[in-house]
Amino acid sequence: GRHGGHGTARPPRRRAGVFLGPFAAAVGLVVLSGFGVYAFASSRGDCSGGGAMTVSVAAAPDVEPAVAKAAGRFNDARHEIGGRCARLRVRAADPAAVATLLSGKGSAGVTERPDVWIPDSSLWVRLVQGSGRPAQAVPFTGLGGIASSPIVVAMPKALAAQLRAAGVPERPSWRDLLVAAGTADGSGAAPDAGNGGAIPAHLLRLQVPDPDRSATGMGTLMLAGTLMGGSPGGEAVFTGVVRTIREGIAASVNAEFTAFRGGSEQPYPVALAPERAVFAYNAAHAADPAVAVYPSEGSVFLDYPVTVLGKDPAKVRAGRLFEKALTSKASRADVRRLGLRTPDGAAPASFTARTGVDPRVPHALAAPSASAVAQTMQAWAQLSLSIRMLSIMDISGSMAEPVAPGVSRLQSTIRTAQGGLSLLPDDSELGQWEFSTDLPGGQDWRELVGVGPLGERLGSSTRRQRVLSAFAQMRVKKHGDTGLYDTVLAAFAYMTRTYKPEFVNSILLWTDGRDEDPDGPTLDETLAELGRAYDPQRPVQINMLGYGPDVDVRDLRRVAHATRGEVYVAETPQQIQGIFLKAVSRRVCEPSC
Repeated sequence: GRHGGHGTARPPRRRAGVFLGPFAAAVGLVVLSGFGVYAFASSRGDCSGGGAMTVSVAAAPDVEPAVAKAAGRFNDARHEIGGRCARLRVRAADPAAVATLLSGKGSAGVTERPDVWIPDSSLWVRLVQGSGRPAQAVPFTGLGGIASSPIVVAMPKALAAQLRAAGVPERPSWRDLLVAAGTADGSGAAPDAGNGGAIPAHLLRLQVPDPDRSATGMGTLMLAGTLMGGSPGGEAVFTGVVRTIREGIAASVNAEFTAFRGGSEQPYPVALAPERAVFAYNAAHAADPAVAVYPSEGSVFLDYPVTVLGKDPAKVRAGRLFEKALTSKASRADVRRLGLRTPDGAAPASFTARTGVDPRVPHALAAPSASAVAQTMQAWAQLSLSIRMLSIMDISGSMAEPVAPGVSRLQSTIRTAQGGLSLLPDDSELGQWEFSTDLPGGQDWRELVGVGPLGERLGSSTRRQRVLSAFAQMRVKKHGDTGLYDTVLAAFAYMTRTYKPEFVNSILLWTDGRDEDPDGPTLDETLAELGRAYDPQRPVQINMLGYGPDVDVRDLRRVAHATRGEVYVAETPQQIQGIFLKAVSRRVCEPSC
């Protein structure tokens, strides 16, 4: 129907999914660089008279050849609508570029709004609908899909054989594949050995096309939201998935496969790609083929929807007639020749083990709403920003308390911090302080490593190595108290003074107690100073990780909330990694946390 839902034909056996819910506010659609590649439908006939109605069609490049052939047959049939002959003009257009135009965010290489739009996925339509602009400006009439292609895990055939020989099932789970690609699961638990858990951690190097430019990349985020958003620690897991995707972004789907020809060293390259891309790659690289792996939970399908834009009833009628032509027997044959399935999931006859793809119909995960797409893409936009963080470790006397045989509270916390450090890419900026009371220099805090890029070389080592070395040398200050408020104000002043707008700027303070410095500022004085210094246009967020039974959550929370931060408390060492990821994922809700 008009102005709202976008109905598409989808493969059967659809499973319900739960999309990430905590990410509110409207999406800021990035102005994308797109390319409109023009191709006109050939027609062996012509409309008589001068009253022909031209209907422009923008189709995703991978389905455009089939659309152009169908348009040629349509034009030959000389359909009359309201006494006028309808003629279709087809052009290949990047769906991201069309979405940018329709959202009112720019042109990105496409300047003409089509009458009929056939992107590779309904996700683009829902993204535009969720942008808050098109409902008034551009009415949408959603028709059926004309093809389908599931997102699969593509890997070199030799790697797939190696995994099967090691006991990995034919259809491992998405979670286990992501853990094997370096994504923390947020629970501290080992992968399920009966459902793909045989894949060694960090064995795989994930390649994903940019979610801002590719429906496959966007679909990967939706898939992560579906499978993990409703589970305990879902935000933390999503944060880990985004980090993994961000580190493995490829310029395009085709670019993903270049890594398959770059050697055989671990971690092995795998690509999230549409099934038809695996089929096309193997057609051109028979000597070094890829294999499509279909995870057990199912997948998101590219569905190639036909969408009519605008109110003109004649063009809406033409769009409906063309949608019927696109699902004819001849058009379905054209679609299958491109390595695409038909809307019901039926595969081309050429889909065999030899061509690396499975003709069986995978389970299809439920399609998200327009608001879910907007919220998830907003989460991606926030989480894919680089981090600039000052980490501050409590070394007061109580941190010597044992939490396990032979392990002190400080040692356990440092292990957590070391694990968290491994989750941050090299372009993240990090610094490390420690605090107690009356440290050398007469202050309650001491800088160990200045804030800067983790990958930056500092003499013979990198900043990441310097931070790890600082952790190794960190010791409890015997009889030291907790100069917390003094340290918080000093850290906040430093991070505000050195604020960088291209980063998410934050402070992460690790403590096991409360402020115990009688010579330092009071809670009220601390809150008053933070209230004066906090600038919502240059936000620096204070997050605190409390560990143990003596944490004064109420007072710490008042301090954190003054900067729109939060306090997280861990009772056991096993909870720390998930809490660390949750603290990092706080930036999703900025600046409205």
